Amino acid sequence: MKRGRKKKAGSMILSLLLTAALSACAAPGGTADNAVSGLDREDSGSLKVAYFDEQPFLMQYGNAFQAMFPNVELEVVPIDSVFESDDPVAEMEKLVEEQKPDVIYLTEEQYSALAKKGQLYDLEAAVKQDEFDIDGFHSSVIELLKAHGGGKLYGLSPSFSSMALYYNKNLFDAHGVPYPTDGMSWEEVLQLASRFPVKKDGDDALLGLFQTTDPFELIRMIGEAKGLLYADADSGKVSIDTPEWKEIFRSVIDGYKSGGISMPSAADGGMGMMRSFGGRMAVRIGPDMVSFMTGQAAMAIDDPMLMNMMGRGEKSEFGLSVKQEGGKEGGPANPFKDFEWDVVTVPVDPSQPDVTGTISLTDIFSINAASENLPAAWEFLKYAAGEQLAKTNAKSSPVLSSRTAYKPEADGKNIDAFYALNANVQSLLQTLPEGFAESFAQMASEQIKKAVDGTQTVDEALAAIQSQGQDLLTKAKAETDQE
Repeated sequence: MKRGRKKKAGSMILSLLLTAALSACAAPGGTADNAVSGLDREDSGSLKVAYFDEQPFLMQYGNAFQAMFPNVELEVVPIDSVFESDDPVAEMEKLVEEQKPDVIYLTEEQYSALAKKGQLYDLEAAVKQDEFDIDGFHSSVIELLKAHGGGKLYGLSPSFSSMALYYNKNLFDAHGVPYPTDGMSWEEVLQLASRFPVKKDGDDALLGLFQTTDPFELIRMIGEAKGLLYADADSGKVSIDTPEWKEIFRSVIDGYKSGGISMPSAADGGMGMMRSFGGRMAVRIGPDMVSFMTGQAAMAIDDPMLMNMMGRGEKSEFGLSVKQEGGKEGGPANPFKDFEWDVVTVPVDPSQPDVTGTISLTDIFSINAASENLPAAWEFLKYAAGEQLAKTNAKSSPVLSSRTAYKPEADGKNIDAFYALNANVQSLLQTLPEGFAESFAQMASEQIKKAVDGTQTVDEALAAIQSQGQDLLTKAKAETDQE
């Protein structure tokens, strides 16, 4: 399993998770030796697609595709149940074996696992034969697809996710602090955060940097930007009690202590409402993330969904409204404030100034290697990841198009900040035993909180994380080896 990456949690949080629909494939032996033949508009056939559910598929892709190929019969295999399982990869394999879809919608983890098992069709020859433009994709999208595929291209991802540093221009101006810029180091951003006078409570609360993940996540992000890994599955060793990690721990813990950096609250506690939109998106409203949107945080690290929500409140195109505690009956109170803001690239490390570990593939379409409907399947992939749909979505969707010529419209904001960096493949492809990353982060966060509270020193926290983390890794590897 790829290392776990929690996305947002905390006290007063509005977090938007792209729950990209998934799926998987069946039968071994995908090959690019014979390119896929073309499909004419008049040709008849069938196409079985594994996707979230039928209605969102038809709205997003199916209706338009059927207008292009009216004689191709579409069938959708719903995969909602996969999300509810304890092992989505194994559950997907089971679904594919039973349902045998032609086209499958995958997460990175599923794509990687199924590619290794030879269950996905190699697209290289088809791409070459049709001169399908993959040069127009963000280079990291293709790089990650090939890296997960052992050097081969087994899928196409129409969109991707990345993060940027949001900043409140009004707060920076009011306190005489210079705006952050693209390519700043983590140290420079933490120094900016420390320049804001901290007020933790009340309507006029203020903090420098808002972070909505667990207390360990920010430390991990900074470490990986420097090329540091806290655990190695191959050697079975945890290596976090080092001078390099200690420097990062001390800097972030000092920020937590001063209040310049928000201390994330306990594990998603207090999540209030979740709504889904079109089968592709969930909005979680809890007690933390509104800090930036209400003008109480100078900076926040987030994905493009926050950009879509900023300044909209209940007027959001998704119909989102937030009711504050004590709000009047008969209508929601809108806590969001209007202020000037923009984004710059997520902080980097000077040793690797052009890469980030925040890039991920939000949706991957692949073809079942055992599909008997290859022409229709390939035509669908060309449409789903093609220029025309990317152009349309740029005007209506907040997601980041993989095609860099069709970036989403951003009302004058620096959308390029999400595109400017390349993927840090070393960190993104790190593999750790099932469940280890999550349990390690939880344990490390508990030790970090003790250091912030002053009940132990940073040295003691690191020693405890090293010792307990090693026990967790040893146990996780043993369980994985037994499977």
